[in-house]
Amino acid sequence: MISVPPQLPIEPVISEKKPGYFVTSSYRVMDHINRQTNDLILTCCGEEHCIKGKKFGPEARNGFHVHFILSGSGYLQIQGGEPIRLSRGQIFLVRPDILTAYWPDDDAPWAYSWVTFEGKKAFHYMEKAGFPDGVYIRDSILRPEEYAALVDQLLAAPELTFANELKRTGILFSILALLIDSYISRTYGSVEHYDYSPKVYVAHAVDYIHHNYSSLTINDLARYIGINRSYLTSIFKKSLGMSPQDYLVKYRLDEGARLLSETDISIKEIACQVGYENPLTFSKIFKARVGVSPQSYRQKRRS
Repeated sequence: MISVPPQLPIEPVISEKKPGYFVTSSYRVMDHINRQTNDLILTCCGEEHCIKGKKFGPEARNGFHVHFILSGSGYLQIQGGEPIRLSRGQIFLVRPDILTAYWPDDDAPWAYSWVTFEGKKAFHYMEKAGFPDGVYIRDSILRPEEYAALVDQLLAAPELTFANELKRTGILFSILALLIDSYISRTYGSVEHYDYSPKVYVAHAVDYIHHNYSSLTINDLARYIGINRSYLTSIFKKSLGMSPQDYLVKYRLDEGARLLSETDISIKEIACQVGYENPLTFSKIFKARVGVSPQSYRQKRRS
């Protein structure tokens, strides 16, 4: 049941832009932050312990405004609809160009931290974080103080330096990563969930094999990519026509063949370089796959 407080005036309120960094006993905000990237742009952040009767909006604003409620309670009203009561441990989103109002509860005014951002990928990140189109509220899942601590880091770097611009962008990405990771873990639980296409995972795995083939297991590979071994095997077979284990062996033998042709390194050392501690094992696998022993292969390539 939604608790509806007495209606406050609904005339739109135009908020005054305040550039810079401001601190009072109940309010910290950093506004008009320099642009770092077109993909994701932090424009404002802060924290506030709201006072009774203070209302924001109704107003249609630019950017995405994500609020992490730390204590108390308050109300959110979207497009003039019924106010929804919110409290500690919830997150609410003010979307761009949507008429929105929010205000604290009279008896227990809320305190929250917030970040405001925009950019070409802002909507995409919000979808991943549990705020698809039309959704404005979700549980924080984590303790809201975890988000507030990151906002504190943003507020601790107000100086307009290039290094701080990069630092703030990194912290904003950390906040979004927490939102996305917590949402996925709550939504999918123990069910396997993959964010990227099989093509992306296979390409990433192949690249990792090429750089780490001499000391790699398929379990290591799956763990590094972030998917389970059976799924890795399935997409490898569909994409390349072989398992990741077969691909790894093939690549090791290809590298071994190259070293046999181009260098005078001993077969024992070549075996070690391509991932076989026992040169006899290397020779046995090489002959089974290539058709001749490493020594014969080298002689034929040199003749």
